[in-house]
Amino acid sequence: MRINPKFCKGVVIAHGKSEFLLAEHIKSNLHLPIEIYANKNGSTSIQIDGLMNILGNNVFKNKNSFNNKYEVEKENGILKNFSLMPIMDLDDTSDEKIQKYISKEMFKNHWLNPYIIPIWNEKNLDEVLFGLKLIDRIPNKKEKGKVYRELFPTNKGESDKQQVENLMKMFEKSNKTNMEVFIKKCLDSL
Repeated sequence: MRINPKFCKGVVIAHGKSEFLLAEHIKSNLHLPIEIYANKNGSTSIQIDGLMNILGNNVFKNKNSFNNKYEVEKENGILKNFSLMPIMDLDDTSDEKIQKYISKEMFKNHWLNPYIIPIWNEKNLDEVLFGLKLIDRIPNKKEKGKVYRELFPTNKGESDKQQVENLMKMFEKSNKTNMEVFIKKCLDSL
């Protein structure tokens, strides 16, 4: 009897610490085979302006380097059941670059373009969470790790799909993010 490998269903490129912890929370609650790519676990941010440098690095630049890092299901050389989802804040770049990011024009010449789903937070995730009343104030840089670990704890027990569905419903109430797209994609990957 042959055991099928657990294929990677997606890669999240996390802008910073809060996005990293949110993605970890969803991954752990769903026991989902996704990977999270971040600079120093989100301690150093990845900006929209630097995203193409990340996609040109020795992990994402071509199919061979990508296949060396991630085991993804393929059919006739095409990635199957896979998404690359950068989660970016929109407060640190020009309006033109924001449009190119959201419309995917930024990625048009990259081999991963068909799999990229841009996730965004108008201004930043802190502002979105504050607007949804999930936090009572914007944490400073020093407090972020503690605040977001409490808000988005890593689940080391049984999966908790309901908690993730509830979080998706919260994000659906905001027009300052499309985070619900990321969460729905994760739920659909189960």
